Amino acid sequence: MKLRLLFSTAFAVVLALAPGAAAQPPQLEVQAVAATGSMPKGVSLSPDGKHAYVTNFGQADRRNIFVYDAETLEHQATIDVPGNVVESVLSPDGATLYASNFLRNSVQFIDLKTRKVTREIATGLHPKILVASADGKYLFAANWSGQSVTQIEIATGKAIRTLRTTGLNPRGMAMTRNGVLFAANFNGASIDVFRGPELADRHTLPACPIPRHLTLSPDDKLLFISCYHDSMLHALDVETEKVVHTLHVGSSPKSLEVSRDGRWVWSADYGKETNSVSVVDTRDWTTRVYRVPGMDRGSGLTIYPDGKRALVTGWYDDHVYLVGFEGSGGDPQAARSKIARWIRRPHHP
Repeated sequence: MKLRLLFSTAFAVVLALAPGAAAQPPQLEVQAVAATGSMPKGVSLSPDGKHAYVTNFGQADRRNIFVYDAETLEHQATIDVPGNVVESVLSPDGATLYASNFLRNSVQFIDLKTRKVTREIATGLHPKILVASADGKYLFAANWSGQSVTQIEIATGKAIRTLRTTGLNPRGMAMTRNGVLFAANFNGASIDVFRGPELADRHTLPACPIPRHLTLSPDDKLLFISCYHDSMLHALDVETEKVVHTLHVGSSPKSLEVSRDGRWVWSADYGKETNSVSVVDTRDWTTRVYRVPGMDRGSGLTIYPDGKRALVTGWYDDHVYLVGFEGSGGDPQAARSKIARWIRRPHHP
């Protein structure tokens, strides 16, 4: 396992640093940075792109969610909820934040005007990733320790269905516009596919070892899979259910997201070998791996509407970083000055 990981990492770094690789995605830089709470797990952007929400997994009962100005990363507000929050998704109108709560085995609906929990829905054990249906009617929670996915009707705030997975530790999920749900079994090397009335038609696809996160291209033709064990990105043709592209990225990729135009796929890379974000150009399937200065284990990630910038959280260093194509915005010099305060801290082993 270690040899495979080292090979994948070395390949990715060589690819990223190779001279003359003009076809690579653009150079990257940190354009802003801000402190978070303990163990920032995920990050979400409001639909209008003005606000960012970081979920602090290491905070119990208070300081769970930090709100930032999405351009400057100025801290705007703190949201306190009982339990500890894992991931979050925003409602289409940006008025409600849906948050998975690991300790309380629930999903909480948070009114962003009052910053209060308005509903709490019981799920299976230890919900993590959340994904909403395209029509905004349903929310799905992957239950890490429950070997299941909970389907929630958003209008009523009720859990209406439990979908059993075939593998251990379901985590990453993605749903097509026509209602096909993909759920990755982290410790099952497989992906369950649910479709049809009441999502009762289930079949299982083989996947790479430790498939962690899933995301779909805007046209729903490709399903991207972060292969944590092999430090790779796989692209699966949704129609044929066959992997059509495999690429080396940074070490142990966690979160994935695709730009709105479908060109760029970003990953937050958790492995200590690179402590990076990776960007894949789907026009020519080239990759750039960027070691984020000061970051200790990339965790959550979300892309800005322009596709050229992303927010990534550092799990152990307790910061959120705005990383973008060089010259695309922010204040890189000010960001570097801030990072200099902790860049020499020993990283987590």
